[in-house]
Amino acid sequence: MTRGHDALRRIIAVVLVLAASGCVYLAFRDDSAPAAAGQTRRLATPLWSPRRVPQPVVDAVGAQRLQSQIDAEAGTGQTCVVVNAGAGDIASRNPSVPMTPASTQKLLTSLAALSTMGPDFKYETKAVAASEPGNGTVERLWLVGAGDPLLSTPDYPGMVESNPQRFREEQATGPSKSTTSLATLADAIVAAGVRNIPGGVQGDDSRYEALRYLPSWSPTYRTDPEVGPVGALTVNHGIGTVQPNLTPVDDPAVYAATQLSDLLRARGVSVGAPGRSTAPNGAKTIGSVQSASLHDIVAAAIESSDNLAMEMLAREVGLRAANQGTTAAGAKAIVDKVHAVGVPVDGVALVDGSGLDYGNRVTCKTLMSVLAMGARPEFKALWDGLAVAGQTGTLADEFGGSPLTGKLHGKTGSLDGVTGLAGFVDTGRLVVFSYIANGGFGQGGGIAMRARIAGIVGRFPDAPPADQLVPLPGTPAARARP
Repeated sequence: MTRGHDALRRIIAVVLVLAASGCVYLAFRDDSAPAAAGQTRRLATPLWSPRRVPQPVVDAVGAQRLQSQIDAEAGTGQTCVVVNAGAGDIASRNPSVPMTPASTQKLLTSLAALSTMGPDFKYETKAVAASEPGNGTVERLWLVGAGDPLLSTPDYPGMVESNPQRFREEQATGPSKSTTSLATLADAIVAAGVRNIPGGVQGDDSRYEALRYLPSWSPTYRTDPEVGPVGALTVNHGIGTVQPNLTPVDDPAVYAATQLSDLLRARGVSVGAPGRSTAPNGAKTIGSVQSASLHDIVAAAIESSDNLAMEMLAREVGLRAANQGTTAAGAKAIVDKVHAVGVPVDGVALVDGSGLDYGNRVTCKTLMSVLAMGARPEFKALWDGLAVAGQTGTLADEFGGSPLTGKLHGKTGSLDGVTGLAGFVDTGRLVVFSYIANGGFGQGGGIAMRARIAGIVGRFPDAPPADQLVPLPGTPAARARP
């Protein structure tokens, strides 16, 4: 028996209990006095009538219809669905069956990062040298990567905004509205009195492993690209150009050092050739720049489905949990962290942090539990980051002009053969749901599939009002007529 049927039985039980309470009340009530002169006789409702508790009856009928429509839409495909309207699940299909989640997995990575570092955490990217400046000179300057996924040059947000395919390519370029300014770091270096760096700026991304793309990822993720090169030090999402096409850089650490060198030269500093190496132990901090809060970073990354940010978050979680800044350590730590805060992880197996890998497995039951964590203040970014249908993020160009515009908040997931959507519909009451489907369809077909599921969920309870389900009673006199 499905959970939808279990929920229906529970609702009916509640109806009976409430009706029984009404019987007790009415048994002690004196209805024998005649109506006052001119007073209209009230319609008599039977003691056991469902009309005394109409909304649960409407919801029960709606839950039956919802389950039927979901089953019809899913057909025989590989699909999991869970829908909850606040008093338990009202419909479900394969809730505990592991599925390839695509980017809905980013909710797990986000929860693990928030749990590990806290919503107020800020990255600090530093420029260090072997000694303090002497006569305005440091022999060499190291730009030390801290894992900040939003480190950017001043011109980068405008470059992203100008890209006509921005919404489709935002996963690779990142959200332009939230950045950490590399120019601010350049200003801090100049303020420290540095005027000459003959040995140049060296990029240090030793905090994480140097693996840029997972071997199990499709090669098209780099050539399209879906994600920039992963590392602890990356500027502009590791994207060298956005016009006419997105072009990832080969070495993000050297690229970051080059960008800082250019900013310093523009401020009158003499700088040698850039390179990459590891900063010496005991190096002196010359300047630093802090990111926005992790709450803001996570919310922006969820909204835009930022693949690189999620991969960097995964490595940071791995570093803090197992002292290994690797994707493998991060993927394992994500599962452990979400389980530690109360999320069921049976059947969950992760390969990366973004959901790009087809080897990832997540259940709809797990997604629902992760979504519920957004009610906790420290995990509020999970809800704040959900895209809004027809308005923001990955849903900005979906559901436009539909009844779900502005009411559906969700995290999307799209790969060839994978579609997903997890979030809620707010129509005066919250209806929370998670949905994943795997099969032989393209991304366009998958988007249409999840739109149909969202439409079904958004119509709940989609049932006649109580006065149609249970007709209005007649007067006692009318019922007594032959």
